Amino acid sequence: MALGACPEARQDVTAEQRRETILRSWREKKPEAAPLLPAVAAWTRALPSPAAAAGAMDDQRVYVPLRDSSFVALDRETGVTVWTRSIQAVTGPTVGDGQVYVVTAGAILSLDAASGQDRWSTMLEGVVTAPLVLDTGWLVAITGAGDVVAFRAADGQVMWRRSVGVGSAHPVVSSGDGALYVSLSDSRLVALALDSGEIAWEQQLAGTISEPAAARDRVFVGSTDNFLYAFHRNGRFEWKWRNGGDVIGIATEGDVVYIASLDNILRAVNRGNGNQRWKKSTVTRPTFPPRTVGGTVVLAGIKPAISTFVGTTGDAQDTFAAGGAPIGAPLIDTSLKPFRVALVTITREGLVEALRPTGMMFRETAPGPLRALPGRTLARDRLQ
Repeated sequence: MALGACPEARQDVTAEQRRETILRSWREKKPEAAPLLPAVAAWTRALPSPAAAAGAMDDQRVYVPLRDSSFVALDRETGVTVWTRSIQAVTGPTVGDGQVYVVTAGAILSLDAASGQDRWSTMLEGVVTAPLVLDTGWLVAITGAGDVVAFRAADGQVMWRRSVGVGSAHPVVSSGDGALYVSLSDSRLVALALDSGEIAWEQQLAGTISEPAAARDRVFVGSTDNFLYAFHRNGRFEWKWRNGGDVIGIATEGDVVYIASLDNILRAVNRGNGNQRWKKSTVTRPTFPPRTVGGTVVLAGIKPAISTFVGTTGDAQDTFAAGGAPIGAPLIDTSLKPFRVALVTITREGLVEALRPTGMMFRETAPGPLRALPGRTLARDRLQ
């Protein structure tokens, strides 16, 4: 044995190495995907009229515009009506900061989320064609005439108006760091400054382009020419990826971009270079852009209405079939809480279904009959 080496020292080193290995594996372990599905029904509510547009959800309530010129707020956990207003909404509502923002044919209304009472209203010039976007105290709208308009969310005052030439069926998308992106009906992708509305750059693309998505220093947009395009936030073209069908929409999380297209394939590619990580059959025809929640990709389709996939691998989690044709993408709680409603679907017929993920119910296994006594049998000592 070498001088100075002893079994105790070798054992100490081995134990330290084991500890380091455990810590390293813990640090490198990727978090599990959010358990949105499978889920159990919390409640189902048939509204008195078909839905006029997609709904919205916050921590307490679900908001739905109806075709009978009414607007209803439902308790998120029970489905009970909290308040109703006589309002004819033309787009889906936007919620935030304790307010509900509703677009009518001639105005934007701000309602108190808890009571439905008026906060403020602002007259509109032109028809708003997509839901409002709320970003750091600003409400941003796009009109059919091709104007992007920013309002102060606190009082509805117009802060700036910028003409981009044509309208869009897609809402303006915020980067979260001072930039806005909009896909226009003439296939231009335009970037604007949030604080001033100044046009930073634009790109002319082919086909009909989808709602954009932003992640870090990139902005992505798909097209009916079957390509996904990636641009740097300064407008420089970075790369494109060919899909097998028209691109319905994009979602991003971390360094991954998820693409839903009409070849019924969901793809995951690297944000930086577009290299494909995986692709999976969606089982359904996608109807709305995918969404990401805590490592889970949520895709809305014709039937089933919702499918979820593990973001890192593409493995299918589960599906949910709504009781009709969804009028908008599912409403998702991005911060899951135990025993709470996390998913809500609204159909064109006015059926609202609320789901609680079983993975957040923490149910214990039902007790069964005791088949054997615990422990082990010991041999009986013989008396001498």
